Amino acid sequence: MDKKAESLSEIIELIKSEFKSLSREGDIRNLWFRAEKDFIPLEENASLEDKIKAVPFTPLLPNAYRVSGKVTEDDYTSVYENVKAIEDNLKAEFSRNSMMFLNQNRIENNEWNNYFLMQHYGLNTRLLDWTESALVAIYFAIREDVKKGDAKIWILNPYMLNRLTYQKYSKIDSPIIYFPQSSKKKSLFDEDKKLDLDEFCRMYLKMDFDSDKKAFPLAIYPYLFDERMKAQKACFTIFGNEVNGLFNHPNKQHFLKSIMIDGSKKSDIKNELKWLGISEESVYPGLNSNCKSIREKYN
Repeated sequence: MDKKAESLSEIIELIKSEFKSLSREGDIRNLWFRAEKDFIPLEENASLEDKIKAVPFTPLLPNAYRVSGKVTEDDYTSVYENVKAIEDNLKAEFSRNSMMFLNQNRIENNEWNNYFLMQHYGLNTRLLDWTESALVAIYFAIREDVKKGDAKIWILNPYMLNRLTYQKYSKIDSPIIYFPQSSKKKSLFDEDKKLDLDEFCRMYLKMDFDSDKKAFPLAIYPYLFDERMKAQKACFTIFGNEVNGLFNHPNKQHFLKSIMIDGSKKSDIKNELKWLGISEESVYPGLNSNCKSIREKYN
């Protein structure tokens, strides 16, 4: 069982410990973080019957693959086929409606930018949100301190994940986290038989996989559209045809760890973060969060 951290200093010590276990000599020393609950949150006054029926989330699953909270291995094939059948329609509808926004904000109109925007504004995609900031992840984990349930922070080595994902197709000794732009189909390998990363990423965007090839999640960087994404140091994993491809990865011990936060200590940890300048105002820049911070200060 994971040890539960009861203070910000304990969380940081646990993260440092897992950092060592996920880092190798010569690797780029950069980890990603994600806060996640184990169960669908219930209201404080929920009935005993509702609590008994509370549906656990499937860990580390993007919204497009999350069906009624819990997804079992028996569901994987049907979930993937259902998403593949409707995703092009979602993309086309969103693209038609986003043109004015793209023009007003001087964002290049391409399929990758549209897909990132779909995730950013709440449509179900195969993208899973991460952050490069441990403090931002801690804030998300303890933000709803009225909910006394324990919280979990996942820790990902994105370079090791990509190394293992690329190696299903081609050996790459020094994997990178790519910033995909092109969605034009071309050969997967160039004239020197090197993997073309634009084409590799396009396969994920288009769900264009060989049925006999396992496509595990891929870590990618997005275009940072607004101040909020930049403040949250947003990054993503995009899922392929392995529906629960992070949690069920046969080598996940090499790139994935987690720590637990004691739910009864959330309020104390939230105050500690505030001392360090991590609050609603810093994570969600804008007048709404500014006003919320002012209310909290004088309440």
